[in-house]
Amino acid sequence: MATLATNVHVTDDNGVSHVFGPDDVVPDWAQALITNPKAWLEPPAQRESTPAAPPEKKAAPGKRAAPRRRAGGGDAAVSGD
Repeated sequence: MATLATNVHVTDDNGVSHVFGPDDVVPDWAQALITNPKAWLEPPAQRESTPAAPPEKKAAPGKRAAPRRRAGGGDAAVSGD
């Protein structure tokens, strides 16, 4: 049985935060989210799982050209004098 070495905070799918400690029974969903090996005194047993399909690659958006700057006023004074 998996045993924690310290207290850990885990947020579930609904955004609710849960705290588990060394004396608590950690549910499977929380075990999957606790990825720091130092948190475990006795890590959970390796589960056989089917590997997740890799995400579909999206084409990177093309570069857009920077907008063209307007031509200056020639020799006009910048300060307005």
